[in-house]
Amino acid sequence: MATLFSPSAFTPAERERLRGRFFSLIWDQLRPWAYMDTDGLEIRRFDGTTIAFEPCMFDGAPRQALWDSNYIEPFLEEICRDEAARARAFSRADRTSLREVLLAGIKRVYLTMQEIDWHMQGDGVAEHYDKHDVEPGIAYMTAYLDHCLAGTVASAA
Repeated sequence: MATLFSPSAFTPAERERLRGRFFSLIWDQLRPWAYMDTDGLEIRRFDGTTIAFEPCMFDGAPRQALWDSNYIEPFLEEICRDEAARARAFSRADRTSLREVLLAGIKRVYLTMQEIDWHMQGDGVAEHYDKHDVEPGIAYMTAYLDHCLAGTVASAA
C-alpha cells in the first residue's frame, strides 16, 4: 500500500528557532542575575517595569525578586502562546514534538535559574545551600503549555 509523503511542519530548523528563543531568554533575562554581586542589576520585567539592585549579595530582596515576583513566567507564557498559535495547523505528531521541545526549554530556563540561585547564595559558597525547588514552576508552565496547545488559553496571564 502506498503512503502519501507528508513533510513535517516541525522541521530541524523549527527546533533550532525554538532553542534560540530560550537561549535569548536565558541570556537576556537570567544571565545578568549571575553578575549582580559585582555589577549590580538593572533588568526589565515583561511588563516593562525595572528591577534594579546595586551590587549586593544574592539574599533577601534580590532572591525574592527572582523567585517570588512572577518574574520569568510571563516570558515563558508568551513563548507558549506564540508557539501554540503557530502550531494550530500542525499534525498531532508535530504538536507532540513541539511540546517536547518547549518543555525542554522551560526546564532549561528553570534549571538555569536554580543554578544561578545556588551559586550566588552565601557569597559563592553554594555547597552549604540546598538548591531551590523548581518543580512547582515547571509543573505550572507544563500545565500552561498544555492549555495553550489545547487552545484553551486566550490571553496573557
